[in-house]
Amino acid sequence: MSDIEEPTTTAKAPFDNPNGDIILHSTVDHVDFHTFIVILSLMSPVFKDMFTLPQDGLQSGISSVPVIPVAESSTTLETLLLLCYPAATPTFHSLDNAKAVIEAAKKYDMQAVLSRAADLAMSQFLPTHFLELYALSCRLGWQHHAQTAATQALEIKNLGRPSTEFESMRDITALDHHRLLIYHHACGVAAKAVGNSLSWLKPTISSKDMPMWSHTSKECSCRNRADLTTLQVADFGKLKITQWFSEYLVSSGKELCERPCESTIRELTAYNRTIAKATECNVCRNTVVESMDRFRALYIAQVQKVVANHDDYALIFAACLRCSTIAKKINASLVNFVNWPKVSNPPFDNPDGDIVLRSTVDRVDFHTFKVILSLMSPVFKDMFTLPQNGLQSGVSSVSVIPVTESSATLESLLRFCYPTATPTFHNLDDAKAVMEAAKKYDMQAILSRAADLAMSQFLPTHFLELYALSCRLGWQHHAQTAATQALEIKNLGRPSTEFESMRDITALDYHRLLIYHHACGVAAQAVGNSLSWLEPPILFKNMPMWSHTSRECPCRSYAGLRVLHVADFGKVKITKWFDEYLVSSGKELCERPCESTIRESAAYSLAITKAAECDVCRSTVVGSMEKFRAVYIARVKKVVATVSFPC
Repeated sequence: MSDIEEPTTTAKAPFDNPNGDIILHSTVDHVDFHTFIVILSLMSPVFKDMFTLPQDGLQSGISSVPVIPVAESSTTLETLLLLCYPAATPTFHSLDNAKAVIEAAKKYDMQAVLSRAADLAMSQFLPTHFLELYALSCRLGWQHHAQTAATQALEIKNLGRPSTEFESMRDITALDHHRLLIYHHACGVAAKAVGNSLSWLKPTISSKDMPMWSHTSKECSCRNRADLTTLQVADFGKLKITQWFSEYLVSSGKELCERPCESTIRELTAYNRTIAKATECNVCRNTVVESMDRFRALYIAQVQKVVANHDDYALIFAACLRCSTIAKKINASLVNFVNWPKVSNPPFDNPDGDIVLRSTVDRVDFHTFKVILSLMSPVFKDMFTLPQNGLQSGVSSVSVIPVTESSATLESLLRFCYPTATPTFHNLDDAKAVMEAAKKYDMQAILSRAADLAMSQFLPTHFLELYALSCRLGWQHHAQTAATQALEIKNLGRPSTEFESMRDITALDYHRLLIYHHACGVAAQAVGNSLSWLEPPILFKNMPMWSHTSRECPCRSYAGLRVLHVADFGKVKITKWFDEYLVSSGKELCERPCESTIRESAAYSLAITKAAECDVCRSTVVGSMEKFRAVYIARVKKVVATVSFPC
């Protein structure tokens, strides 16, 4: 039974193309991949050399196309070829799948695929598999990716202890592992040292009078102690800092030494404890929440800055980049730019190309292949079926097709078609020009990839222009994404929110954007009208905003307190300061329904300051409000996500 040969199947599109001139056959699971010699030759010197040899020893399929047996599984082969093909970048099923593809790319000397596979693996698995990616990067000599993974590993507390053993340790040398530990330790020491001196603080009026070191008030009990620590603060000189702030710096410093990353500062329990201690002082109470919040943001930024200074590879890469730039300038200066056409940069200077696209704007020739253009564009495919007599010819008698796109646009367009890494757009206008060209030549796959790239590059800063572009090209999903980003704009629709691309869309498209923004605002504001969505109830039962376990609390002695449905406790009275917070934040959310509104709301600090005036609420208000704000943000996001974009 074991001698029976398994039936051969054909791979999924695009590897079922009957026009393919070579077949790769997986001997693992007997799947045939119909592809093209030119694509494999471009990507792999191994295959290129193979195709220069006599093909007599190869098997042949039913259509007499040569068949090359390969030892990779069909899953590995499919991903490998997708990385070679002018198609959207695939995703790896798992890190093991990524490793198998990378090994195959290494076997066939596919350097461009190795680079793309590395970038893809890092983007997919870095948050969860950074230690394995560090090992893989070390083994393959990817110094930059090793640095990135090592930086991500700063999230691990006390890296190097026995419990942080990871599977890929067997794949790297002890030296590579030692370097990782040295880097982690050096970053920890640097991060811890940030709190030893605050000279890095920029001197401002607001930072001068922070309660942690300001000595303008003689009534403050926090400054009556004789044993206070002295620190250099900004350029104000050496100042005494309060004991509660000194304890915060010491505690956070110890934590940062073991885990030198932003999360350590954000998750530090000492933060809430510090504020709670400060609110016991009648002077510090009024400004401590806002001051500590501001200091924490600056503290995080400084820690990130000093940790980034331990990037030992940045200068090397910068030097390489400068050398590359200089080399390009030298090459450009050697071009004879009289009336002769110039030849484009690699890979579009290939003398083996069988067609030339010439930019009539700046007379640059792009040497490419008919099979690639035919795969990506029905326009070019139909063109190549017509007689070629009317076309110009270059020096090598290869047909030349004049096109009206600039060389910059044409290069980006062809890079999308080519089996190389996805390019980046210089600006949004560059992206628009490439999309117009892709639309002109009916390159649907390029349009899709260019849209994804433009969204990833420009969404944070150009969401209104991207909304207009998406509407114009019928990209409903991208229009929704851009509209969601536009929720960051307060009172969208007022005259000052006019944007350049308004001329490119209809009034109906703009009206839909305003309807969506308003609907999201109404939904976000309504979140605070009832707190029945709070869960699990046990976490919120004794919060000072509504708990009535203490009869001594003056916050609950008012006659006009509002009643709200909270979790599954039923209807309970909420304190005045919390009621004011919900009302104020609700109004802000109606105008700007996004997470940033809640995080930046001045009502938050105001509510804590008012609550701190109460002897009962003071001890738990900071932690309770922080916990509530987190679930408040999550709830607003959830309800906004349910708002449908008008079709």
